Amino acid sequence: MTTQLWMERVAGPPRRGWEILVARFGTRNAVIVASAAGVLLLVLAILGFAKVNGAGHIPTIRVKRGPVTIKITESGELRAKDQVTVSAINDKQILWLVPEGKYVHEGDTLVVFESAKYVISSGEAHSNLQVAKAELEQAQNDLAAQRSKEEAARQRYQSLPELEKKGFVMASEVEQAKLAWQELQSNSRSKEASVKAAQANVERAERSEAQEVRKLREGVMLAPRAGLVVYATSGTPEEPKKISVGMVPFQGMDLMYLPDVSSMLVDTEIGEIDLGKVKVGEPAMVTLDAFPGVQFKGEVITVANLAKRKINRATGKQTGAKVFDVTVRVIANDPRLKPGLSSTVEILCQQYENALTVPLEAVFYDENEKPIVYVRKHGKVEARSVEFAESNDRVAVVKKNLEMNDEVLLSPPGSL
Repeated sequence: MTTQLWMERVAGPPRRGWEILVARFGTRNAVIVASAAGVLLLVLAILGFAKVNGAGHIPTIRVKRGPVTIKITESGELRAKDQVTVSAINDKQILWLVPEGKYVHEGDTLVVFESAKYVISSGEAHSNLQVAKAELEQAQNDLAAQRSKEEAARQRYQSLPELEKKGFVMASEVEQAKLAWQELQSNSRSKEASVKAAQANVERAERSEAQEVRKLREGVMLAPRAGLVVYATSGTPEEPKKISVGMVPFQGMDLMYLPDVSSMLVDTEIGEIDLGKVKVGEPAMVTLDAFPGVQFKGEVITVANLAKRKINRATGKQTGAKVFDVTVRVIANDPRLKPGLSSTVEILCQQYENALTVPLEAVFYDENEKPIVYVRKHGKVEARSVEFAESNDRVAVVKKNLEMNDEVLLSPPGSL
């Protein structure tokens, strides 16, 4: 390059950038190169701003006041407050069952067991009783006839001594009449013994029949009270089996329940972190999985004092989580409330009319597991320790160290 050319390039007016691009790459390619350069400059500008600001374009939200409901939502299962358990009274095969879900009245048949031999034996016992009663009746008739003969012989004997004095009969006739009467008295005593024996036979036959009838009735179980039929289950939690026709239960085994559906409860569990929030008397709302659009009012009536290990419903095994049993009374008498139905329980723990709140997305924890929020003020971001009264599944209620309209980050600084 000559000195003159170099001087012209340095001293001469600068060429415009667009002209240089067009001259070097052509018009079309110059447009592409210019667009790429613009995007690159924009990205660099954003990153530079984020670095200077410390929070970049992390979204923020203002601390605000408003109504807040603190509630706990858990799953549960309906059961009756009062129910009667119907247990097997023998170990015979089940031949018939009343359909599950049917409402029965006191005295209705619930279960029929195999009992053919008791049908035969009870029939025989009834026949024996009838024979014993017939024999007793015959013995009583014989005794009555014998006593009539005895009475006639007595009257004849007692009339003869007077006739003897008058000479109408002989002394031998009087003696014969006396002997005949005494013989008839002996026969009467024998007939009385026969009647007593027949009475004993009847009593024995009655007891035998009653025993056989009881055994027969043990093959038919009747409802001790009115209620809705709910089958009991047997087997393992992983493979529960309801009672069914054909199975052979063991004596004392639960077969079914007759709950009083006019008073229903929901059994649920809460985690130990929520134990301090739930108290007896707190209101609740119950929703049935079978009727998702319907809600029933409820009330917490018991909270367990002792923790237990949570049971995984899928495996039936204990997990590491600790839970406490909670019982909610359903304040309703509705035919849709049936024992065993799955439900969702919302327990209303606290209601704030005008609480200072931040969303849970804005709450973080420091190395000491203390809650903090990142507050943006005058273009700078500071980590601020805060205290919360409590929280629900959306917001935390501020107790200390935040004010109305404070701007808080929804992600930690440097997360972008």
